[in-house]
Amino acid sequence: MRLTAALTQPLSFPLRVRSFLRKAGRLDRAEADLRDSIATRETRFLALLAQTQAPGSRSPYAKLLRHAGTTLEDVRELVHQEGLEGALRRLADAGVYLAASELKGKTDVTRGSLSFCLNPEDIRLSRDGFASQSSGTSNQPQRLTTSFEWLAQETPAVGTFILAHSLQTHRHAAFEPVLPGVAGMMYMLKLARLGIPCVRWFARAMPFSNRFEQAYFMIIAHELSLMGTLFGPGFARPQTTPEHQIDRIVRWIADCRAKGEKSCVRTVASNAARIARTGTAMGVSLEGVTFMASGEPMTEAKRSVIDASGARTTVLYGFEPGGVWVGQGCPTPLYGDEMHVSLNTLAVIHSPRLVAYGDAAVHPLLFTTLHPSASRFLLNAENGDYAQLAERDCGCVMQRAGLTLHIHAVRSYEKLTSEGLNFPIDDLIEIIERRLPAEFGGGPYDYQLVEEEGTGAQTMITLRIHPQVGVVDEAGVMARLIDELGRTDEKQRFMTEVWRQARSFNVQRVPPITSARGKTLAVRLAVGKES
Repeated sequence: MRLTAALTQPLSFPLRVRSFLRKAGRLDRAEADLRDSIATRETRFLALLAQTQAPGSRSPYAKLLRHAGTTLEDVRELVHQEGLEGALRRLADAGVYLAASELKGKTDVTRGSLSFCLNPEDIRLSRDGFASQSSGTSNQPQRLTTSFEWLAQETPAVGTFILAHSLQTHRHAAFEPVLPGVAGMMYMLKLARLGIPCVRWFARAMPFSNRFEQAYFMIIAHELSLMGTLFGPGFARPQTTPEHQIDRIVRWIADCRAKGEKSCVRTVASNAARIARTGTAMGVSLEGVTFMASGEPMTEAKRSVIDASGARTTVLYGFEPGGVWVGQGCPTPLYGDEMHVSLNTLAVIHSPRLVAYGDAAVHPLLFTTLHPSASRFLLNAENGDYAQLAERDCGCVMQRAGLTLHIHAVRSYEKLTSEGLNFPIDDLIEIIERRLPAEFGGGPYDYQLVEEEGTGAQTMITLRIHPQVGVVDEAGVMARLIDELGRTDEKQRFMTEVWRQARSFNVQRVPPITSARGKTLAVRLAVGKES
């Protein structure tokens, strides 16, 4: 954390929260506001693109457009003739896109004779708001912010989602960390802007590097609570809730039910399953509670645990750094994880390029941000995920407001995911194929990290070690793996410690999984991620 940010943000943050809440949106206007915003998305996109053509611009998109022989007037004509998504597909076909590794600065942007390294500053827009940071394992970490204006632009879609699921009269709570985990805090702020209080904040216990960092994050969280109470509908103070005290959440849900009140809990998918499993073990029905689950795929195993408790669940999808909110669950889904894409702030298409993984090949998602308050101007930029996209008329409130694009089966082709946190696959291969064999014996194909559903529907990270390696100190090899995972930077250490505390790691003395074509990958994602 930079010292200047640590010293200045606690001073300016309350004023920004106050301003954000004083200009509160109205829940009964959410659908109309969303429809109005969608109507201007093409105009806003062209205005953002025009900025990249300004004299002295170092935008990578200007370079890609020139290389493709495409002018701003050409793009305007494409948008007019084929619509925004149609124009973006034509641009992607011409090479105007950023692969995930190019966006992160891990590889040069290369299109034929054109080659350059992307500077994150050249696509940055907003610099004021919630701070977030990329992992930076193989490159310099990207420190980005999510502005309050961007949150304001996303709020109408949140309000329409609340109305679609009839959650406006529920008692809302969150099982989310304080900073640096910004997603939960941003969502609570958007609810507050709509006049919906978060009445309980069960703060996930998170590791801190030192007492100064812990104090800094807690000050920001308590300032948020204070401003949300003084200038908003109310905002709970964070109540630290480690995993072994999840029964607190179950008891709160039971208290709401005893009073005839329904409740809604925002958390990551693994924790939604944990709460449901705890409720079942306590003999407490969770009927009347809705989980807003995010951060991980909502697998059938997790959903079955939640359904058995009497609760219902809907899903959310976004990505960082920069706090981009992509989709929110459809109330009449054809698929368990079906969502409406936030078309007011984003455009999403499939990349024309195929990315190989194991025996499969997938088309990555390409994202374009449509408002100048975004942290970055993304133009056909990959985030490392793929999914199914489809237009259909489901008849719900979100559809009626203009969110006609549906997304489901969101998976990553480059990240392990557990506890709502992810780790780039490219950064794991060196550890698995070289460092562990060098210290504990065997060769590069005797070790394999596998993402899978464990007992209790928890997403596990399993280290498979081939029995032919011989006698291995399993505790020692796991300690070395954890040490290597957290070696690079602060965020990697943070994620590794969260996984360790959640007991997400285990070791199995079994042969690594080999694909149908005989490939043994150093890192193997869950089966659902290899469709």
